[in-house]
Amino acid sequence: MERIIEHVLTLPEEISTGSFEGKIAFMYSEQLTNWDMARNHYRHFESVERRVISAGDFSFIVQHNPARARSTCADLSAKTIETRKCFLCSHHLPQAQNGLIIKDKYLLLVNPFPIFDRHITISDFNHCPQRIDGRIIDMLEMAALLPQFTVFYNGPLCGASAPDHFHFQAAQKGIMPVDSEVSRIDSSRKRIFVGEKSDVQVYELIDYLRTAIVMESQWKEPIDYCFARLMENLPQNAEAGEPLMNLIASYTDGVYRLIVFPRKAQRPSCYYAVGDERIIVSPASVELGGIIVTPREEDFQRLTLDDLKKIFDEVSLKVSFKNFVW
Repeated sequence: MERIIEHVLTLPEEISTGSFEGKIAFMYSEQLTNWDMARNHYRHFESVERRVISAGDFSFIVQHNPARARSTCADLSAKTIETRKCFLCSHHLPQAQNGLIIKDKYLLLVNPFPIFDRHITISDFNHCPQRIDGRIIDMLEMAALLPQFTVFYNGPLCGASAPDHFHFQAAQKGIMPVDSEVSRIDSSRKRIFVGEKSDVQVYELIDYLRTAIVMESQWKEPIDYCFARLMENLPQNAEAGEPLMNLIASYTDGVYRLIVFPRKAQRPSCYYAVGDERIIVSPASVELGGIIVTPREEDFQRLTLDDLKKIFDEVSLKVSFKNFVW
C-alpha cells in the first residue's frame, strides 16, 4: 500500500471534495505537465488520422495510430508475460506517473498510449490475473462514478496487454460508436431474451457484424445476475480461465448498461498472414465498440467493410440461446 500511495496525486482541497470529473481533469493537467512521455504521446495523438467506414445504420472509425503497435502487436505468450516486468504494478510505474484512488482498491491512471483524448487505465492495487468473475458490480459502480466515461474490460486473450494484472479502461462517453448506436438501433434489430421482469432487459443486436448482448437495468444486481448466467453458458477457455469476451459498461440517466461481446478467437487470420494478405488488427473492446486501431499506414488506407466483416466473423462467437435459461 505504501508504494500505491507514492503514486497517488495530492489534490487541492476544492478538487478533492468535488466530482471525479474534476479530479480527472486535474490529473490530466498535472500529468501532461509533469510526465514527459505522456505529454509527448498525447501531443502526437492530436495528429492521428481517422476515416469512417459506413455499414448502413452503424459505422466504424478507422484510426491510424502507430504508437499503439506496442499493444496491438504485443507478444502475449505465457513465457513472455512471466519474464517481463508488469507495467501496472505500482513498484514498476514511472516515477512521474501518478493517479487517483477509486473504490479503495483500484488506481486510476492516465494511459500513456492513448486511443482517445482521455484514455484511462484503472488497475487493481494487487498483482492478480485478468479475470472478470466477481468484478461486474465494481465495473457498474465505476460507470456511475464516471458518468461521462464508458468503462471497458478486455479479457486475458481478448486484447488485454497485461493479462497478469487486473485492470479496466475508460474512454469519454460517445467516442466509441457503440455508445450511441445501441440506443438508436430500431427495436426490430433487438432480439429480446428477458423482458421487463426481474427489473432487467437483456437483448442481442441483430445484423451488427459481431455478437453483442446488451443488459440494461436501473439496478446493478440484476445485471450481475444475468451476466453470471451468461458466463455459465458460454464455452470456457482453459488458457484464459474464463470465457473469451470483451465488456463495455456505462451509466446514463439512472440506467446501467453492460454490453457483452462473446469471442471465439484472440486474433483474426489476417493478423498472421504474410505479404499483402496481412492486416494488423487485433480486436479488443475498442474495435468491438467501433474504433478500429491500425498501427500501419497501409492497413489504415486499404481496410474495407468486407475486411471488417471477415475479421469479426473470425473472432466473434455466435451464441445460440435456444435452450438458454436466464
